[in-house]
Amino acid sequence: MILLTGGTGFVGRHLAVELASKPYKTLCLARDPRRVSALPGNSVSFVQGDVTVPSSLPRALKEIDTVIHLVGILVESKGSTYRRVHVEGTRNVVEACLKAGIRRYIHVSALGARKDAASEYHRTKWEAEEIVRASGLDYTIFRPSVIFGEGDRFTNTFASAMRLSPFVIVPGDGKNRMQPVFVKDVARALSESVVMEATKGRTYEIAGPLALSFDEIIDAISGAIGKKRLRFHAPMSFMRICAAIMERILSHPPLTRDALLMLKEDNVTDKNGLPDVFGIKPTGLAEGMSTYLH
Repeated sequence: MILLTGGTGFVGRHLAVELASKPYKTLCLARDPRRVSALPGNSVSFVQGDVTVPSSLPRALKEIDTVIHLVGILVESKGSTYRRVHVEGTRNVVEACLKAGIRRYIHVSALGARKDAASEYHRTKWEAEEIVRASGLDYTIFRPSVIFGEGDRFTNTFASAMRLSPFVIVPGDGKNRMQPVFVKDVARALSESVVMEATKGRTYEIAGPLALSFDEIIDAISGAIGKKRLRFHAPMSFMRICAAIMERILSHPPLTRDALLMLKEDNVTDKNGLPDVFGIKPTGLAEGMSTYLH
């Protein structure tokens, strides 16, 4: 049986659907029972638990032989910091796996994770990877670029704003590049890695077929919803002030200063594990968005 941590989240819901099409039994660990309705039918079961609460994990790991650790946050909030969720949460899951005798462990990190990263998000993702690498588990680490698809907080957020406004604000000069990867491609690769012996002990960067500038991504989103919008480039200094204000007054701000640090650098790879390792032809941004944005 496979345990998904964060199974009711964006990637988790799509992965649960993918696993339901295969002969796997899947159990989702989630904090909020009310979100279980997002899971596919009767093919996936649910257990309540929290990766930041170690005592909630042993019960979830009974009869489990593979863990896919998806839990992560994009925005910090009171009591839910990058360090607590990414680092301590990963340590708790890894230690619980070791105590339960579970060997197979698949970990979702992020493209750009590194020790000397500018952003706390990427630094804590790196620290979590280090815990996994030192664990002795049969691990596979995935580093996806920005993931898009139905229910994401990236393309959908911009699309919603574009439907209401004749222009869209782009932080910085819009030249920073990303390689958006379709969530269904990510789910397929995660699912296939479960039984791929060659992926054990390996770290894979996964991304879409093209490196696109932020401006190109914005234009693609406006094209997907059929609404041409003007781009207004706001200086990063101004955006940092706006982000600081939003962080202070909103519980889940749409923009943070840490996110702006990530936007100042490219998030691309020339070593894409999707085609090279898993034989998956990456779905382009426009093609993927056509399945859920109209």
